[in-house]
Amino acid sequence: MEGLERRAIVFMLFGQSNAVGHAVPMEPEDVIAEPLRNVFGLSRERNQSFANEELYWSGYTSAGMNLGETQDDTYSLANCLAKQWQSAVDSGEKLPDLYIIHIAIGAQGVTEKFMWYPERPEKLVPGPLGTADISLFPLACRVLSLVPESMKRAGKKPEYVLHWRGGEEDEMYSPDELRPKLRGIYERLLDGFYAAAGVKFPVVLHKFCDEEDESGNCPGWETELESALYINTVFDSLAADNDNISLFDARTLPAYDRSKNYHGLFIGDGVHYTPEANGQAASKIIDSYLKR
Repeated sequence: MEGLERRAIVFMLFGQSNAVGHAVPMEPEDVIAEPLRNVFGLSRERNQSFANEELYWSGYTSAGMNLGETQDDTYSLANCLAKQWQSAVDSGEKLPDLYIIHIAIGAQGVTEKFMWYPERPEKLVPGPLGTADISLFPLACRVLSLVPESMKRAGKKPEYVLHWRGGEEDEMYSPDELRPKLRGIYERLLDGFYAAAGVKFPVVLHKFCDEEDESGNCPGWETELESALYINTVFDSLAADNDNISLFDARTLPAYDRSKNYHGLFIGDGVHYTPEANGQAASKIIDSYLKR
């Protein structure tokens, strides 16, 4: 096994609002203002571009590191993971350096009307949700294509993993005739990411909670349970047919409690994960590395 100083975990978080951490702003004491020492990110200021010939990594902060929309200092999975990873290293855990690539815009699916559509022409209008208009697939591929050389210059051997938190818009707001095409679109996206990075890396698809709580609410899908069930079948089939693809179900987290409103996993809008749920998901990811 590579020495700890040579290894680098390249953690990609792609998707839409639950990748952004939408509507869950950090408390001041949790904001990562001082750049971290063992966790690095890509600032929007220097890396949100189709023209870059290299990547500009910097010590991770909870603001400015999503290459999609501008919504900072949220309890996103990326920010929770960064803070816990540094804390684990500081406490003596043997973890390699973590490099986070965060690309997400709320309410953006993968079909033709949305920004993750793989055949969308290059477009980059930065800004907050409602202003940002970015062709996310070519941007992600551009960034990933620059990672191998940046890791080589840093003397690191990258270990890639992609966590995908999207899918809400893929079925709910698409015509029925698009349903059978969703799996193929996802395969197009993933194949493009693999080609850009030059490796077929592990992918984790985050499933939806597709059951009602005791009050009859289905998180995010009170009237759209069928949609949640359908997109889960797409994710299930991708995982079943690809050894490198696995599934993450938030119902495995300690916060899950079916007797609580929205299962104890989501804030009052019933759509977006609580800070506790995102923090527990980050802990679970770190545990998987500590057990290696």
